[in-house]
Amino acid sequence: MLPGSRDAQIVVRFGMPPGMPAWLQSIAREGSRIPDHGSPAARTVTSPPTVRERHSARAIPRDRVTQALPASRGLLVTIAEPAATVVLPSSIGHPTGPRGTTLSIHRLGGLNSRGEIRVPIGNASASGTFNPAAGIPAGPMDYEALLNELYHLERFGIKLGLETITDLLGHMGNPHRRFKTLHVTGTNGKGSVCAYVASVLRKAGYRVGLYTSPHLVRFNERIQVDGVEIPDADVARIYAEMQPAIAKTSGGSKVRQPTFFEVTTAMAFHYFAERKVDIGVIEVGMGGRMDATNVINPLVAVLTRIGLEHTEHLGKTEDRIAREKAGIIKAGCRVVTVDQPTLPIIAAQAHALGCPVTVVGRDVRVERLGFDRSGQRLRMDDGGKVELRIPLLGSYQPENAAIAYAAVRDLAKMGLEIPREAIAAGFREVSWPGRMQIVRSDPTVVVDGTHNAPGVPTLVASLRELFPGEKPVFVLGILDDKDLGVFADALAPLAGRLVLARPDTPRAYPPEAIARAFAAHVPDPEIVPKVSEAVDRAIALAGRRGLVVVTGSIYTAGEALAHLQGPKG
Repeated sequence: MLPGSRDAQIVVRFGMPPGMPAWLQSIAREGSRIPDHGSPAARTVTSPPTVRERHSARAIPRDRVTQALPASRGLLVTIAEPAATVVLPSSIGHPTGPRGTTLSIHRLGGLNSRGEIRVPIGNASASGTFNPAAGIPAGPMDYEALLNELYHLERFGIKLGLETITDLLGHMGNPHRRFKTLHVTGTNGKGSVCAYVASVLRKAGYRVGLYTSPHLVRFNERIQVDGVEIPDADVARIYAEMQPAIAKTSGGSKVRQPTFFEVTTAMAFHYFAERKVDIGVIEVGMGGRMDATNVINPLVAVLTRIGLEHTEHLGKTEDRIAREKAGIIKAGCRVVTVDQPTLPIIAAQAHALGCPVTVVGRDVRVERLGFDRSGQRLRMDDGGKVELRIPLLGSYQPENAAIAYAAVRDLAKMGLEIPREAIAAGFREVSWPGRMQIVRSDPTVVVDGTHNAPGVPTLVASLRELFPGEKPVFVLGILDDKDLGVFADALAPLAGRLVLARPDTPRAYPPEAIARAFAAHVPDPEIVPKVSEAVDRAIALAGRRGLVVVTGSIYTAGEALAHLQGPKG
């Protein structure tokens, strides 16, 4: 429950056409207590005369409304102590709605103990009675409506900076200060490192929050406690509870409107605090210094290998990117990184703040003892030798595992009790889908989320060692901020055939552009509309003894997994 929240809250979403009563326009613009007017229009919070209603406006009685504040694309209406039922009109629509959609009322997340109901944008309506005492659960359509609204926040783009997230969390009671944290940044390997560390900490008996991005298949993957994704109903409930804080943060200004990532980050921190996690393992979204996650003061700051990515936001050189990522280092924490060209920059930031630095490749060494298609055997050496087995494939995973091992050892130096057997079990039982993941056989299908230039050579090396001599059928879908030449130069010598599709994001290259990049190496690539269809076509082309590799972006990998494994949740 968010601080300062009382009564029942309902978000009513509609445009602000000229026909809206002046008092309601004022509230929508500025937020205020609803004035005590005697006019029929003021007695109920309902749609203006110009808005079509499919049912009679048996809306919230005026004498039960205590406050209305601006929320994202609507109003957050507070009603005093809900009675047994609250009856809402089932649909409100107006042509000024975003992209011409109908603004509809949904049951979303049901009603929590305070009677909160979300009313987001969507296509389905839910009419009838809402019973605060019944705790109505969220249905699949309700959850999809919430996600549509949440993703709509992406229209605010990428906004690096800490002012908005700091204000938002402040209005939520600063939940991020209620648990310990470990912070992970870098170019590649961040998610794998987070997964290893979280797995070890769970085996050591801690309640662990894990926050990563982006997700592969479902939004809920981003926020986990003890390896379990946040339930749909909790996503809906927390998002509803956040609306007053979002409204206060934005103050009606688009400049101050929290972005998708800021809202998601705040949601994760609130959920972790609510579930009383002992420690949160937090992955940076982009960069570090100005990333929304960088409001925490971690016990350990981890920087994986750094390469060129997001140069339009972070800088055009690895040195500049390293300076941005080193911004997660805070006074009082320990630092783990890898021996790399940008190490002097990272070390300088750490030393300036008095933070000890552990370097993989110098202070911690990893030896690969063996591998097959079921996993890898490793030996860690930080002064004492420990043998570990990991189920994750790929020539890049030993380094990721060593970084995670060093981070776990540093957490122990910060006071956490982490037995050796917990370390072994955590590495042995880690799960991190979409990274050199063999999803099926006959033919073998590998799904890998490689999505940038630094990751392509390691993907090629991994395929060569696991499948020597094979000429896979590649399924590719790549985002339009990536260098197609790098993908073509590296993958073309391996490719037997090429099937191209555009993942479901406007940020993806048209398949025709990818085909042109590969034209000199792989003639006659096939183009299909969807990733799922591309996977099916590639399987048919490969035959039972062949190999299919799906890669190019996290989006492509996620859509392939959803198709091959079926829906989750």
